[in-house]
Amino acid sequence: MAQPDLVPLSQLEHDLGISRVDLLLLLRRLGIQPIRRGMRTLLSAEQAEQLISHVGSGASLEPITAELVFEEPGQDNLPVPVGDSWGEAARYAQLRLLRERLEILEMLMRSGIELDTRQLCDLLELRRLPAAQPLEDGAMGFIRLGLQFSRSLRQGQRSSWRISRA
Repeated sequence: MAQPDLVPLSQLEHDLGISRVDLLLLLRRLGIQPIRRGMRTLLSAEQAEQLISHVGSGASLEPITAELVFEEPGQDNLPVPVGDSWGEAARYAQLRLLRERLEILEMLMRSGIELDTRQLCDLLELRRLPAAQPLEDGAMGFIRLGLQFSRSLRQGQRSSWRISRA
């Protein structure tokens, strides 16, 4: 929890009767840097007193003028390919999903976590796994996407699949 010398911004919002946006803008103008702890944003007691005295002094808050700048989208700065058909964007999305699935498989391989058959099917986007064949290390399994999937059988438990490099 917060230490006694720290004040949450939500309390200051309530006490001063201003919105979070106005409070953060005021903090920026005064050069006060809030402390972030997890999901909470806090100020030290001295900073909170400085903020309260500034608001209490009746100092007017000059309006901030924002200007929106629209850039013409070019093919250089867009994350997806631009074209007449959505086929390129769909292909890009599929490649990104494949990369994410491969990253998950690599993390599972490094951590040694085993998956059950349903989870592995979902991750590989298969309805059912390929037939298990004898592998080089003597275990039963299959090779896919450059990875070796070995079945682990433990008595009294469902079979699980261990991932290693092919």
